[in-house]
Amino acid sequence: MCSMMITEDQQGSLSDEELVYWLAFEDKIHLLPTRNAVHIFNHFGSLKALWQASNLYHNKFAIDDYTIRNLTAHINQTRLSDMRKMLRSIKSNHYKIIRYVDKGYPDMLKNMKDPPLLILHKGALLNFDYCIAIVGTRDPSLYGRIMARRISRSLGSKGYTIVSGLAKGIDEWAHCGALEAPRGRTIAVLAWMDPIYPSEHCQLVDDIIKKGAIISERFMNPKDKSGPSKFVQRNRITSGISRCVIAIESGKEGGTVHQIRIALDQKRKVFALKPKESNKHAKGGFNLFMDMGATPIKSVRDLLNRLQEELPGKERKLDSFSQHPIDRF
Repeated sequence: MCSMMITEDQQGSLSDEELVYWLAFEDKIHLLPTRNAVHIFNHFGSLKALWQASNLYHNKFAIDDYTIRNLTAHINQTRLSDMRKMLRSIKSNHYKIIRYVDKGYPDMLKNMKDPPLLILHKGALLNFDYCIAIVGTRDPSLYGRIMARRISRSLGSKGYTIVSGLAKGIDEWAHCGALEAPRGRTIAVLAWMDPIYPSEHCQLVDDIIKKGAIISERFMNPKDKSGPSKFVQRNRITSGISRCVIAIESGKEGGTVHQIRIALDQKRKVFALKPKESNKHAKGGFNLFMDMGATPIKSVRDLLNRLQEELPGKERKLDSFSQHPIDRF
């Protein structure tokens, strides 16, 4: 962890030019791992030093020759004028840039092996404590939709922040359930901020930022063929900021399976909702998650009981939240 931290007041006084150098490495941890970048920043006080450095300087920070060549190529190809234009767009759209060295950077992300260098943020919520992720298929059954909404609303009423990925299906129902809870909060982790994807969720995003936030480590949709990989990459953030992950309906392959693998690798507790017997597709995914070490749940009450056992420190009685009629199952 870095030894130098910037307060929010100090962040407000940062020059735009300094932020430009950070933006040049957004979503580039494969070129410049965040902890290496922080080491350089702490030593020189700015990432601008990367533009003025020789290979000998890079070697000083234990960066291998292969990475040095790729890093140097990236720096030479980066047009800082484009980064300045991006920064103007970020500010005009009221996005906040939270760097790894800033006070507002989520603590749980700092403990990841590959934390993002920065996250872009928009919304009313800046507290990332007590997050729980809900993930699942883009084509859920009626039961899956009902349970995603019910679980999300119940957890939101208990004071948890619901994290999901804004995708069609389970993600959208999880976000909606959280927004229905009294003082409910939700965070959408995006592959990129602009444009919103899927576009039909733009209104949902507007609702989310009023009570929660949208975040990403990338501002714009990449123009190359790497777009799909960004959805996979963002999964580490979804589970990374969450205390546990709940899977609601999934097949044996796909994004949800990848997300659960990442969560388990991050030592996050995984719960899987037992599907209806008639849903053979979801049953296959559920059995896979059981083999991977997930804990089965069959109802909202079952989940809440298990959370009290599994997540010490979140001490609230089950009767302390506002129950909705359909939550009593």
